[in-house]
Amino acid sequence: MRIPADVLAVMSDRTEADCHRLTLVGPRLPPALYQRVNEVLEAVGGRWMKSEGAHLFPVHAAEALAPVLAAGEVVTPGEKRTLAQYFPTPVPVVGRLIALAALEPGMTVLEPSAGSGVIATAAAARGAIVDCIELDPGYATVLSDKHVARRVLVADFLTVPVEPRFDRVLMNPPFTRGTDMSHVVHALRFLKPNGLLVSVMSWTVTEQTDSTTAFRKLVEQRGGHVEALPARAFAQSGTTVDTVLVAIPATRPGGARPTVWPVRGIPVRDAEELGSPAGIAAEIVSDLRKAVAAFEQVASELTRPAPTTMPGGVEVS
Repeated sequence: MRIPADVLAVMSDRTEADCHRLTLVGPRLPPALYQRVNEVLEAVGGRWMKSEGAHLFPVHAAEALAPVLAAGEVVTPGEKRTLAQYFPTPVPVVGRLIALAALEPGMTVLEPSAGSGVIATAAAARGAIVDCIELDPGYATVLSDKHVARRVLVADFLTVPVEPRFDRVLMNPPFTRGTDMSHVVHALRFLKPNGLLVSVMSWTVTEQTDSTTAFRKLVEQRGGHVEALPARAFAQSGTTVDTVLVAIPATRPGGARPTVWPVRGIPVRDAEELGSPAGIAAEIVSDLRKAVAAFEQVASELTRPAPTTMPGGVEVS
C-alpha cells in the first residue's frame, strides 16, 4: 500500500536506527498517527518493546526500513500472503502432518518458509526442538514473539547452506510453478541419515509430467508415502487448490513398500440412491425375465410356418 505522507515524514525524520533497534525521537506523536506509524513498522518486522523503549527488528532496523522509505510503499500482511503464496496450514492438516512425522520429545525439527509458525508451534507442543527459516521479517518477528522456536533465521530458504542435523523437516512450501518441489528437494539435505521429511504439496506432483518425473522418481526411490488431503482442505486459508501430504525418508528404509500415488476420486452415489442389495438383485431378475420372454417371442415367430398364397391372392396359414 502507499504510505501516507504524514507517516512517511515521521519515519524519515523522526527515527533513529541502532542495529536491531529503532527509536522514535522528538515530541510524542498523536495516538492516531502513532498507530499508523506502528502498523508500517510492524509490516516490516518491527515490534514495540516497552522495556527497550524502541521497536526491535529481527534484522538491522535501517536495512528493513530503507526499501520502504525509498519506495514510499509497504506490503501489508494480506498482500504478503498473496504475493508469497502464503496460505497458513489449517489445524486438521497440521494434525495429520504431525501424525505422519511420528514426533518424539527431544527431536530436532526444521520448518522452512515457516510463515507465522503454525507447524512449528504444533511440533514444539510435542516436545520437539524447533528451528525456523522465514524470508519475511514481519513473519519472522511473529515467530520470535511466539517463543516456540530455538532459532529463527531470516533468509530465503533456497539460499541457506545445508546442515544435515535435523531428525524431521516439517513444511508447507510455496507452490507456484513447481516451487514446492524445489523446496522439498533442498530440505531433504537438512535431514540426518535416519530422518524424515513431511510436507504439504500441490496435487500437481501426483501427475506424471515432464516437470514432475524427477521428483516422483526421488520419492519412489526413497520409499516415500503420499496421501491426498480432503478437497478444499485450505479453503479457510484462502485457496481451493488440491493438496497432498508427502513423507520422504532421508534414506530408504528396509522393507519399504512401493509408493502409491493417489488419483482423483470418482464421485460415488449415496447408498440410498443405489438401493439395497436385495432390491438390486430383484431388479436384475425382473430384467432377465423380460429379456427371456422377448427371446421366446422372437423364437416363436421364427418357427411359425410361412403363409402360402392360393390362386386369386388369398393367403392360407
